[in-house]
Amino acid sequence: MKHNTNSQHADDTASTSRRVADALHERIDEAAEKGEQFERKLHEKSEGMQERSRELNGSFVRLMHDRPWTVVGGALALGVVLGALSRR
Repeated sequence: MKHNTNSQHADDTASTSRRVADALHERIDEAAEKGEQFERKLHEKSEGMQERSRELNGSFVRLMHDRPWTVVGGALALGVVLGALSRR
């Protein structure tokens, strides 16, 4: 009878181990899925930011071409403001 109890205890331990392992695998799968979703969203946002950056760059290049003295004046004014703020 003692042999049967040990066998049952071993079966219970194996069953518990299996449940824990299954639960861990499920959590790992969930974490992996969330990581993949995050990666996809990050990639989409990155592509959007790159497109916006190209648009802004094109706008700035057109502005420099069309109004170079406006750009020089704006840069000079920004330099004066930053210089005044840095002395404080």
